[in-house]
Amino acid sequence: MTKIFSNGTMSDENWVLIEADAEVPIEGDLLVDLSQYSASPESYIAEGRKIAVLVAAGDDVEKLQGHLDHLAHVAVEFPKFTDGRGFSAARVLREQMEYKGDIRAVGDYILDQVPLMRRCGVSSFALTKPEVLKALADGEWPEVTKYLQPVGTVEEMPAGTRPWARQSVREVAQAAE
Repeated sequence: MTKIFSNGTMSDENWVLIEADAEVPIEGDLLVDLSQYSASPESYIAEGRKIAVLVAAGDDVEKLQGHLDHLAHVAVEFPKFTDGRGFSAARVLREQMEYKGDIRAVGDYILDQVPLMRRCGVSSFALTKPEVLKALADGEWPEVTKYLQPVGTVEEMPAGTRPWARQSVREVAQAAE
C-alpha cells in the first residue's frame, strides 16, 4: 500500500507497477511505464481496471496525446529532489495538453517542493519519505510567497521590477485587506 496525499487528505492505494517485459496480471490496477504503454496502449485497457502511466524524468509526455481520457492518473517521477524535469512534465500536461485529470508526484522529493509541484499542476502525491508523510499528515505546508517563473495554472502578477519574479494575486489582495 502506498500513502497518497490529495486535497488535504491521506488515503491508501495499491497500484501494480508493470516492469519491462513482465506479464500483465489478470486483475488489479496497473501503473505502466510510458515507453511500454506507448508501444501498445490497447493491451493494457481491460474492463473494470484502472490504468495509470508513469512518466520518467526526461520522457516525452506528448506521447500521451489522445490517451489521457483512458487514464486514472499520470504519475510524474521526481527521481531525486535536485531533478526538476518532473515540474516541466506536469506543466506540459496541464498547460499545453490541457489535461484535467490527476497528476501524481512520485519519487524522491522533499516537503519544500510540494507547493511548487502544486503550482505546476500536480494534484496528488505518492508519499515514500517518512518526514514528508508526517509533515503533511500534521497539516504542515511550506509557505512560498514569491516565485521565479510564471505558470499558466495560477493567477499571478509581477513581483517588483523584474518580469520573471512573480507573486500570487490572491496573496496581494489578502495583504491589502
